Amino acid sequence: MNFNVALAGNPNCGKTTIFNHLTGARQHVGNWPGVTVERKSGHYSFGDHKFNTVDLPGTYSLTAFSAEETIVRKYLVEDRPEVVVNIVDASNLERNLFLTTQLIELGRPLVIVLNMMDMAEEKGLEIDVDTLATLLGAPVVPVIGRTGEGIDLLKEKILRVVTEQSQKSRPIKISYPRDIEAELEKISMLLEEESDDDHMRRWTSVKLLESDKQTRDEIRKRNQGQGILAQANASVERLELLFKDTGRAIVSHARYGFIQGAIRECVKENLKLSTDYSRQIDRLITNRWLGLPIFGFLMWLMFKITYDLGSIPMDWIDAGVVLLMNTVSNILPQSMFASLLVDGVIGGVGAIAVFLPNIFILFFIIAMLEDSGYMARVAFIMDRIMHNIGLHGKAFIPMIMGFGCNVPAIMGTRILESRRDRILTVLINPFMSCSARLPVYVLVGGAFFPENAATVIFSMYVLGIVVAIVSGKLFSRTILKGMSKPFVLELPPYQRPTLRSLTLHTWERGYLFIQRMGTVILVGSILIWVLGYFPQSVELSRDYDSERDQLVNTYSGKILDLNARYDASIDHARSEYHSKLVEFEASAAFLDLETQYNDLMSKFSFAQENDLLVLRQQEISEITEHRWIGKVGKLFEPIVAPLGFTWRESVALITGFIAKEIVVSTYGVLFGVGENVDEGNDGVISSLRTSGMTPVVALGFMVFTLLYTPCLATVAAIKRETGTWVYTIFSIGYSLSLAYLLAFSIKYFGGMFNWLT
Repeated sequence: MNFNVALAGNPNCGKTTIFNHLTGARQHVGNWPGVTVERKSGHYSFGDHKFNTVDLPGTYSLTAFSAEETIVRKYLVEDRPEVVVNIVDASNLERNLFLTTQLIELGRPLVIVLNMMDMAEEKGLEIDVDTLATLLGAPVVPVIGRTGEGIDLLKEKILRVVTEQSQKSRPIKISYPRDIEAELEKISMLLEEESDDDHMRRWTSVKLLESDKQTRDEIRKRNQGQGILAQANASVERLELLFKDTGRAIVSHARYGFIQGAIRECVKENLKLSTDYSRQIDRLITNRWLGLPIFGFLMWLMFKITYDLGSIPMDWIDAGVVLLMNTVSNILPQSMFASLLVDGVIGGVGAIAVFLPNIFILFFIIAMLEDSGYMARVAFIMDRIMHNIGLHGKAFIPMIMGFGCNVPAIMGTRILESRRDRILTVLINPFMSCSARLPVYVLVGGAFFPENAATVIFSMYVLGIVVAIVSGKLFSRTILKGMSKPFVLELPPYQRPTLRSLTLHTWERGYLFIQRMGTVILVGSILIWVLGYFPQSVELSRDYDSERDQLVNTYSGKILDLNARYDASIDHARSEYHSKLVEFEASAAFLDLETQYNDLMSKFSFAQENDLLVLRQQEISEITEHRWIGKVGKLFEPIVAPLGFTWRESVALITGFIAKEIVVSTYGVLFGVGENVDEGNDGVISSLRTSGMTPVVALGFMVFTLLYTPCLATVAAIKRETGTWVYTIFSIGYSLSLAYLLAFSIKYFGGMFNWLT
């Protein structure tokens, strides 16, 4: 039999961790109908039953202020799941149980999960689980989400509730003061004519006392709606006069009274064990003077580890891609299909696959910072800086998400209450350097700054943050004037991330990147191959075959001359040892001649291989220049020439609009790495170094890649979240202009003062 289970709870209560433990890999992500809020659902089996599970958005209440609250409320009221699992932070019961009281009033079968029990114990809290279950009228399950302890018991309790075998699951009523109960009874009597559901009548009555807009709109549509609203207005007016406060505040105070009474009954605090480690760590981490330098150091360390550690498996994957390309080239006869498969598909996607270790390491470290609770501190640290641009620290959370991908980061701006704040954050978010740009930094930085590649990569991320903040300051004083609404930033307790949780979060993000490799990047690589393959017959300015033969003959002559001189030197030296032949073979003179000969042969061999490679690259470059891809690049070359870019860079940047990762694939096609498969990724690096690009231009290219028009998916996300093409077109134009200006400045001032030369 199938049952529907809904997971509800405050933000940062560990709800998604519990969901992951329940469903494992049997989950999928989409959007709730009609909105862009993420919907995560999955299933698990227990006994003979299947449980379809929905991870509802985190919310503090069921008052429909935000999109998340509206979704949670609508799902619980209209879809009516068989059981609601309420995840509660055991170390902060008073705040979390406020939502619990509303779930109780809603009347759905309830299971309460006390998550983070280890954190509660560290704070010296002793919770009487049985007493709490009796007071709340629902089974209470202690769980440690990060380790999965208690999950099997939770599954058992859910089963007992849905099959009505639980002794703890019983409806209770949140008791309000006598005056409030009297007014609730008046409203409920009018509602009785239209509904026989006691729980829904009481729920609706409470919401009317809170002057809940959504409830009032629903009542207004009923036959007796005007009479019910008239009574609700009279009740609210009487209570406000009596309690000297708003209806919503009066109900909230009553709920907190119930919560405080329950806590006094079932929670004891052991003062000897009470140690709030989070506060002690926060004294250092969120220190006014040390917080920002610590954050900067951790970011630098993250990219240092990403580059240095990722370079090891990069070589393995590179060797595997080269082996696959060689194998397919040897199996298939030379043809257009073979070229498509080797150069377009394997070469294009393989050029990106090489950087998968860097991507996964970056995602793993970000997941570790998030699961530990540090990322929430980053928002707190950045709060003062964000206030300077008319935002608060909460807006920095989706910006940090942009390190992974700008698309979900832009969607994450929905956590901001103000439309003005959301639009401002959406406009500056694309400047945060997403993982798709990382392969470009690793490639170009590794080619021109091999000794300081990690520092250069880190500087790109820092530059993105700086540009985002400066742009936000500009926007908040011009097109989006005003200040953000005040808010209270919640700092969840620090936790020790588990390997299972980190692996799952890393895989979720990395899998999306792999999906892009199999879709957008694959299509883009094939498109680039088509542009770089046709037309087949092109007229070249030089006879490269003759130059190649001449080069081989020249080195052959040099080698023959070297052999002759070596033989003559050996004969001359041997003549001096004509009576000591045995001694000569072991003499210092012979060994010295042998060493000199081997050194010269190695130098000749290397020089010949390098000269042939350069000649081949020049040939491929001219061939590509005469094909469609080169003509496209030549069309835009005059525009990018002031930046020091050639037609190759113009092509790479154009294709990067589809997806930034394709910039690397484009270079692979332009430099003919697919035709020179033995070079692998080093072929692109070598070609970049010999293409005429200088370190100054390389730095300008990375900056341009960071700042210019975001990818197609990000543009679509901007349009969807802002709801208008005006801001979308403005974002494209502004980012492109800013990228051009900074890249030009780097080229101009770098050339003037001979920077990086």
